[in-house]
Amino acid sequence: MQRLQFKGELLIVSVQKLVQVKVVQVAEMKTKLEGKIEAMEEERNTLLEEIRKLKDIAELSEKAKGLEDEVSDLRDKVKTLKDKIPQEFLEELEEATPMQSSEEDELGEESSSCEEEDLL
Repeated sequence: MQRLQFKGELLIVSVQKLVQVKVVQVAEMKTKLEGKIEAMEEERNTLLEEIRKLKDIAELSEKAKGLEDEVSDLRDKVKTLKDKIPQEFLEELEEATPMQSSEEDELGEESSSCEEEDLL
């Protein structure tokens, strides 16, 4: 009878130790998963922020390209219209509005600096 009681006690102790080991394993697994979840959430937030910034850059780039195209078209129109006007009238027009050519020079410089920035 004592032997059975001793074996029963050993069995209970063995089961308790096994349960304790499993509890520790589960706790370690939980900690590991929580760390993984935290790292994945940080990466997700970083990627979402990068996506927002890249979208902003893409939008601004498209807007700049559209404006460049529009300005180029307008310059072509001005040139085409000036080509249709006799030279003597153009000379009189330029004498009457000398700021026009300096404004064109400034615009050309700004366009050049914008293009240089795009290259950076």
